[in-house]
Amino acid sequence: MLKNFVKNSFWIAIALSCATQMSYAQGVDTTVQNPFTAGSALINIAPNADGNLTLGGEYKQPKNVIEQEKPVCWNWYADIGYVSEYNFRGTNLTPDSSGAGFITADVSKWGFTLGLYGIHQFGTAHASSFSLSEGGGGGGGSLPGSLSVLGPFFPETIQNEFNELDAILQYTRDFGPIELTVGNIAFFIERDARTFLTFPSPLIPILKGTYGPFPTVGDEQFDRVYVRLATNKIPYITPWITYYQTIYNEGQDHDFYGPAPAIPPNGFRVQYGRLNNYNFHERNDRLGGYLEGRLRGNFPIGKWVNFNPFGVISYSFHDRSEPISDPRNFRDIIRGRSLSGWNVAQVGMELPIHLLHVVGYSSGPCAPPDLHVDLVPFMTYSYHISTPPIGTDRNEVFGGGKVAITF
Repeated sequence: MLKNFVKNSFWIAIALSCATQMSYAQGVDTTVQNPFTAGSALINIAPNADGNLTLGGEYKQPKNVIEQEKPVCWNWYADIGYVSEYNFRGTNLTPDSSGAGFITADVSKWGFTLGLYGIHQFGTAHASSFSLSEGGGGGGGSLPGSLSVLGPFFPETIQNEFNELDAILQYTRDFGPIELTVGNIAFFIERDARTFLTFPSPLIPILKGTYGPFPTVGDEQFDRVYVRLATNKIPYITPWITYYQTIYNEGQDHDFYGPAPAIPPNGFRVQYGRLNNYNFHERNDRLGGYLEGRLRGNFPIGKWVNFNPFGVISYSFHDRSEPISDPRNFRDIIRGRSLSGWNVAQVGMELPIHLLHVVGYSSGPCAPPDLHVDLVPFMTYSYHISTPPIGTDRNEVFGGGKVAITF
């Protein structure tokens, strides 16, 4: 049921985006504004007998100027795009895949914002660990060969499918120069993954081979509340600090790993773990917290392009995970440990290119729609301060692009 819910939610988000545009389209007399300067050889609209005029290179109607004095009743936003990796709080959740596609839709009124965010993995993800999970991934490596009758072993987790849907509700209010936001995010993750174990040099040569598949972390659900302080009183720069607290953390985990056949088959089966041994869980099931500081810039470059740099640094209160470099037991290998300390620092930029600006007409009490369509390429450099989860590099560079619509 979760699988169908997550997949159908992508269509729900698209439908929400389309429905919001249709609601404005009814009874609206739109005027497409000219994206070129008044001196452009491509287009130059002069005043005419109907009173239409060109101001600052934009074609306007006097009635639209009057309509803009009405209050804005709703704010809508939607985007759809591609990113080369899904890097969530420093953790690459789709390592070695073909990237991911995402879609966002939200609406704001009276300080409240309701939104949906969905992301879908393209291709297959791989990591040399026992699991890939939202909390930071499982452990990897092996015990010394003398402690394992099969000698050193090496895990690989293959993630064939990953879908995530986030539902967001928040409230924002200004207190002088300070903007306070409180909110809640519900995460629904659907994952199809399996783990394989390779024994390259066992004490008994006939046991050499790869065994699997073994079960690993699957679907997960989280709920986090957060509080954010920001200010928009600094020209061109918006600083904010956010604290997230996990209040619900559940998912498909296991405490027993049954015997799995060999690949290629040699007539032997291998199992790891012990029946009903709860120390062998792979998930980070802590109700941890996460503190994030962020700076965002907004610098116009000419009239139709913006340069929006950003910087992020974060501290984990057991909300993320890290592998253990010197594991002392099997639990250390398959799970790693929860992280308390600095997690990741990132810098990047967005480059919104304004493609279209449409001003509509409204006969009701609300201001007419003011539609903006942007093409937004983006790029991020990520430096993992703590030990990176397996599947995530210390230094990561990723990027992509999206088409964003606001009105």
